[in-house]
Amino acid sequence: MVATVTHIDESLLQVLTADAEVALQAGSRIYQVQAPQGTAFPCIVFNRDSQLKTPFTHMLGAGSLIRATYTFSCISDNLLEVRNLARAVKAALQYKSTSAIRLASCVSEDDQTEPAASGEQLPIYRTDLSVEVTYSEP
Repeated sequence: MVATVTHIDESLLQVLTADAEVALQAGSRIYQVQAPQGTAFPCIVFNRDSQLKTPFTHMLGAGSLIRATYTFSCISDNLLEVRNLARAVKAALQYKSTSAIRLASCVSEDDQTEPAASGEQLPIYRTDLSVEVTYSEP
C-alpha cells in the first residue's frame, strides 16, 4: 500500500525543514511513513495514525476544520541525540499556525529502545511524539 501525500503532510514537512534547530540536528533526513534502508542518524519519520479525519462539530453543525493525529518518531543510536531532536521537533510543531495548519499540539511523548539490526552492538533509540493537528482542507 502506497501512502498518499496530502497537503497537510506537505505542510508539516515544510514546518520541520524550515526550523533551524531541526535542520541543524536532522538535516534533510525527514521521511514519511518509513526511512530508507541505511539512512544516517539522527532522522525523523512521521505518519498519520489513522485515515479517519474527525471534523469539528459545533452548535451550528459540522465545521470546516479537520483533526488528525500524527506520530513523529525521532530515531538515533544516541539517546541524548534522540531526546534533543524530539525537543526540537516538539518546539517546531507545538501550537504552530500556518495557512494550512490551524493548531498542532503534542499530546504524548514515549521513549523506546530497539535492538540494533544485523548484529550491531548499539541499540537504536526512538522517541515517539503523538501530535494532534487541526487543519482545513483546501
